[in-house]
Amino acid sequence: MYQKVIRSEVLHKMSHVYERFQFLSRTRSLSDDQVEAIDYHLSQIMDVLNQPKS
Repeated sequence: MYQKVIRSEVLHKMSHVYERFQFLSRTRSLSDDQVEAIDYHLSQIMDVLNQPKS
């Protein structure tokens, strides 16, 4: 079933992701695989955000 996505929720989640990444970067090392997975998913998000408006 399709669940409606609310823009403010997406922005809130992105802010939380950034804060969590900063915290983890200061408190422990992330493995290369973890950084690669994060980079991949952020690239996917950026691809969606950069698509021309239909």
